[in-house]
Amino acid sequence: MFGKKAATNSEIDQTISVQTIPADFYGGVNPVIRFKRVEKEVVLESKPKLTAPEKKMLDKSTATGSGSALHPANILTNKKYAIIFGSSLFVAIVAGVSGYYYLQSRQQSKIAIPEQPKIVVETPVVQAPVVVETTTEQVVAPTTMPQSLADAPIEFPSGLLGESPDLDKDNLTDKAEELFGTDPSKPDTDGDGYDDGHEVYYLYNPAGKEPMRLIDSGYVNEYNNPIFGYKVFYPITWAVGNVDEGSRDVLFSTITGENIELRVFDRLTSQTFADWFAQWAPNEQYQNIADSQTKYGEAIKNRADNLVYYFMDDNHIYVMIYHTTDSNVVNYRSIMVMMARSFRSPGFIASEAPLPVSGASAYPTEMPSVVENTTTQ
Repeated sequence: MFGKKAATNSEIDQTISVQTIPADFYGGVNPVIRFKRVEKEVVLESKPKLTAPEKKMLDKSTATGSGSALHPANILTNKKYAIIFGSSLFVAIVAGVSGYYYLQSRQQSKIAIPEQPKIVVETPVVQAPVVVETTTEQVVAPTTMPQSLADAPIEFPSGLLGESPDLDKDNLTDKAEELFGTDPSKPDTDGDGYDDGHEVYYLYNPAGKEPMRLIDSGYVNEYNNPIFGYKVFYPITWAVGNVDEGSRDVLFSTITGENIELRVFDRLTSQTFADWFAQWAPNEQYQNIADSQTKYGEAIKNRADNLVYYFMDDNHIYVMIYHTTDSNVVNYRSIMVMMARSFRSPGFIASEAPLPVSGASAYPTEMPSVVENTTTQ
């Protein structure tokens, strides 16, 4: 063991494995490659087939949510779960809406409702009827004027208006002739020797000898203001209307759109007509105002063209104004004059002469033009 040589194999394998290259490679020749064809056998339908029940079970086991009954896919497709889910959702919605309205009603009940004021209905006082005597009228007029009407300026007509046609030249225009039933082609319709315009000016019937007075002819009415008590004639076919509730401003309107306005103003203590005129008619010319009188002897003032008249008593000033339409002519100037001459302020005692005896002439011998100022009638 110590210093002893290792044993050697007594026998040596005499067989040596020698590998040689194929003969095709000798001499640097490229070998010919030969492929070996191996037949492969394909076995069809080697996979086993599933029956219909097996396939249904396989689909059910591999479907979405197959592992949980409460999966959303199962809830939506399962009729039982769909009914339960829908009922729960409906109950939740109803509960939410009911709770909302309940809270709203609780909040409203906490809001204090103000006490409604008591309405006191006053019992109207029935006034005794006013007995008006035939001789003298005592009318109590209001002493104050509504502020809106008191501030309204007077609308004066233009001083450049012409006259509409008058075929027979009797101082009644053809339009005015229609109001009295007179013939526009005959200046003296009733043949009594006086022109139709002449008779209307003096308040007589132009269409016949009887009745004699214009107020009895059926062609005019008498307007009696219920508040201020003045009286005035107007054509029976015209309309009468109050501009205000207090009858302070009244319109007498024609079918053509023209109208005559009669407006009442309060007269201050010791106020003269000149003072009032300066306040209410600053753009009018005072020198164009003339003095005249009515048929009954009451003093009046009028503009030169007879389209504006002024009447005055102790408490009021009455203004009569003619308003045209868009036309530049006046159809009823003679009616304006007739109305002004028939005016009577409250309490005025008329001095009209009594009717003449049969056979005597009650008409004046002259007829002033309706567009000229007169001081004697």
